[in-house]
Amino acid sequence: MTGALRQIGHTVANHARAAIALWLVLFVIAGAGALTLARGATASYTMPGASFDAVRADLQTKLPDNGVSSGYVVLESAGGFTDEQKQAIAQAVDTSHQVEDVAGSVNPFEAADAIAQATTTLENSKAQLDQLQAQISQGQAKVDQARAALPTDISQEELKELAPDLLAQEESLKQARITLRANKLKVDTGQRELDAMAEANLVSQDGTVAIVSVAFNKDTNSLTPEVRQKVFETFKALEDKGITVNYSYELDQDVSKVFGASEAIGLAVAFVVLLITLGTVVAAGLPLILALIGAGTAVALVYTSTAFIGMTATDPVLALMLGLGIGIDYALLILHRFREELMDGVDVREAVAIANSTAGHSVLFAGMTNIVALSALFLTGLPFLAVMGFAGAFSVALVVASSLTLVPAVLSLLGTKVLTKKQQEERRKDLHRISDKTHKPRNRREAFAEIEAAYKGWGGFVTRHPITMTLVSVAILILAIIPTSSLRLGLPDGSYQASDSTSYRAYQTISDKFGEGFNGPILAGVTLSVPGDQEHLRLVALNVAGKLNNKDIESVAIVGMSEDNATAVLAFFPKEGPSAQSTQDAVHAMLDKVEPAEKATATSIGLTGQTVANIEISEQISTSIPLYLSVVILLCLILMALVFRSIIVPVMATIGFLLSTLASFGAVVAVYQWGWMGDLFGVTQPGPILAFLPILLIGILFGLSVDYQIFIVSGMRDAYRKGHTALDAVAIGYKQGGGVVTACGVIMVAVFASFVFSHLTAVRPIGFALALGVAMDAFLIRTTFIPATMYLLGDVAWWWPFEKKNRKTEDAPKHIA
Repeated sequence: MTGALRQIGHTVANHARAAIALWLVLFVIAGAGALTLARGATASYTMPGASFDAVRADLQTKLPDNGVSSGYVVLESAGGFTDEQKQAIAQAVDTSHQVEDVAGSVNPFEAADAIAQATTTLENSKAQLDQLQAQISQGQAKVDQARAALPTDISQEELKELAPDLLAQEESLKQARITLRANKLKVDTGQRELDAMAEANLVSQDGTVAIVSVAFNKDTNSLTPEVRQKVFETFKALEDKGITVNYSYELDQDVSKVFGASEAIGLAVAFVVLLITLGTVVAAGLPLILALIGAGTAVALVYTSTAFIGMTATDPVLALMLGLGIGIDYALLILHRFREELMDGVDVREAVAIANSTAGHSVLFAGMTNIVALSALFLTGLPFLAVMGFAGAFSVALVVASSLTLVPAVLSLLGTKVLTKKQQEERRKDLHRISDKTHKPRNRREAFAEIEAAYKGWGGFVTRHPITMTLVSVAILILAIIPTSSLRLGLPDGSYQASDSTSYRAYQTISDKFGEGFNGPILAGVTLSVPGDQEHLRLVALNVAGKLNNKDIESVAIVGMSEDNATAVLAFFPKEGPSAQSTQDAVHAMLDKVEPAEKATATSIGLTGQTVANIEISEQISTSIPLYLSVVILLCLILMALVFRSIIVPVMATIGFLLSTLASFGAVVAVYQWGWMGDLFGVTQPGPILAFLPILLIGILFGLSVDYQIFIVSGMRDAYRKGHTALDAVAIGYKQGGGVVTACGVIMVAVFASFVFSHLTAVRPIGFALALGVAMDAFLIRTTFIPATMYLLGDVAWWWPFEKKNRKTEDAPKHIA
């Protein structure tokens, strides 16, 4: 493989301009495709065979006007809505019916009028019931009086002859009582229905807030930007009437932008780190520019593919996040080796070839590891996670390709310009001496000086205090891991959005005026075994509501009935929001009651709605984590064993990976679930962690930890195989790779941290977790824990049962501590 990479380096160096031109053409084509073909995010967080999805599809067939999904337009008028405002709202609702993919929308004031009319009708029915009851009482009194005047032992035949009118009155009373019972049942049912309708009232009790429910023929995630924009324009006109308009999260998912201001800040920080590390503007800007071309091409192609493949809003952002961070790291690694070869007096094109065959080999192996780890997300059985993993893997693959072709091409053109002025001057003056030194063996004094130098700096400090540094690094990580025990998973809703966003304002307004549970109702489809009339369906639906109800439900409402009077839709409004633990408990309690309720009411019942969907998906992901983690750990052990020819090194690498990954989980829980330092990180409302974050974090951090392990331990292995003691090999290897890993770690942290304040709030915890995970892995594990434990293990660390002689036996200088 190194020979092939060397040949690639020679080829692109000899045809540098052509290679650069090809990449620029690909970049332009990809960008044009993203601008003209992309449909944006059209997929939702769902899973095949889910019960909630089957129920939703069934209800959509039976009640098409209810649509597949829905969103809220929240309207607010401080002094209450005027007649003019109500007319404008009615017109906006009528106009929204003409928008493509809109199944229907509900005028909140028509619903309120229907409730008022139902209230009046019920009151009239109650008055008529009272009047009938009074008539029955009066009639019974007359019958009793007539009976008292007759002999007690009179026969029925005699009664017919003596008092035929009395028998007629008694029969009339009997029929009146039957009518009374029937009417009383209707009144009771009407009262229960009215109570349910009142709970679903779309106008607040104080009359200052109204909700327009807009139903769509497809999942809201699949709506095109044009449809969303038309809905916004329809209701935006109401602002001219003095109405405040906000949109729920389902409508306001802005996925049109992948790159924002915070990401630019991250790149600026990365540039500063590169400038400090490399010393020249040219060298510092080179990894950034090349990473932007490679990652930009990858993201543009990923975004273009949305014309053919359904993706969620986070897929292109993840591709960008990974592409930028890894692209900068890989370019820096090859550039670093190229500069070393130049300083050793190697010709520019030969230096390109050597850098491509050495550093490029590490880049290729590390990239393949990332690709495999991300692609393995398909093991979860969730299509949206598989697509997310493949998008990230494609981005990494393209970045690896650009690192092995575009980077060498540009380096061959820049040549010694990537060196500082001092380095260039030294190379010119000492070129002959440096070249001779390259081909002559060093004497023992020079070799010993190299060892002495290796024990300076952080590497020397760690190896002088290996037990202390091992304990300190592990203690810090264990403290960070503690919050992981309370990890809860969920999917984003309006409460997770930025405080200045319209979706957050809509969520809070609904919570304040209607109750927090109104933001995420639990829907139940109730289908009669034997279809009846509308009254029967209402009665059975209310009976089902009573049987499914539990302590965590605030109220229940009938929100739809099919035309054939066979199916009704119930909305259960929880006491707390959709992501609350009590709401999750409510769903599970209802699921436990479904079967008994079906038997008792002769119906079939199914639960659905976004709240139920979020819970089912989160639980499915939770069950997938152990399998995925096991695969990743096994992969880590095998890959590390093959690379380093050691049993202990893979074990230590895996332990380090687990510690840093779990620690990042704990930190995310502390900030985004517990709310610690929430204001600093823009956490508007602490809640469950993004359901797919842990499994995504495992895949990405695994690839990066393998990268850094290779960068650090490869130098140690080379030094050990050359005959250095195991202790000296640790210090020498750290000195060779520690600086690069530190720079790469800082750059990766800067890139990932820039997404902590992304305009997509679902991406924020991902950026935070990755930034902290990389920091812990790079600075606590790879540059502290690994060198310290390798030093303590000594020769044991390099034990390999399949190779009797795995290092040279020449008499290398030995350092005396």
